[in-house]
This record gives sequence, structure tokens and C-alpha cells, in this order.
Amino acid sequence: MHELKPAASIGRTLSIPRTATIEGGIDYPGPLVVEGTVLGDVNCLSLVVAERGIVEGTIKSETVTVAGEVSGEIFANELILKAACSVNAEIVHKKLLLESGAFFEGKSRRHASPLQLV
Repeated sequence: MHELKPAASIGRTLSIPRTATIEGGIDYPGPLVVEGTVLGDVNCLSLVVAERGIVEGTIKSETVTVAGEVSGEIFANELILKAACSVNAEIVHKKLLLESGAFFEGKSRRHASPLQLV
């Protein structure tokens, strides 16, 4: 039974559709996909900001993939900035991948345990 608890706490992928705007923070123990707009902090297991997705706030997640827009702060063990993304943020990461064509403005800092800083 102990092996099932971690899987159960992760849950299914939560998806914010393109037509939705969330004002306020999201705290979710599993994977999150943002296709719409989130105006607030995001704390989740893994985050994908889709091509037209927007997040304005502080992000704390094990892995973050940005294809859309992010402004604020990002704390992630692994951060991937995709080709057409626009990120204006201070980022703290263990591993960072910038694809050709990604727009990044802000500060980048490598840290052994970025999630412990928030």
C-alpha cells in the first residue's frame, strides 16, 4: 500500500484551457498544463506553459517547460525554454536548456536545490 500513496498524491494532469483565466494561485500536487492565463503563483510537480499559455507570478516546480509567456520568478530543478517562448523572469535552476529562438530577459542563477529557496 505504501507504493500506491505517492502515485495517488500525484494525481492526473490538470489542464487550464486556452479560454480560461485564473486569478489567484494554483497549488497542485501533480502535473499542470497551462494553455490559458494564470495571474498568480503556481506550485506543482511539473509545469508546461503551452504556446499561447501565460503565467504571471512565481513558479515552483520540479520541471518547467515554457513554450508560451512567463513573467515573474521560476524555481525549478529542470527548466526548458522552447524556441518561441517569451520569459521575463528571475530564474533559479539546477539544469537549464535554452532552445534557439527563445526570448529570455532577466537573471539566471544555478543552484543545487532551487526548490528549497522558496
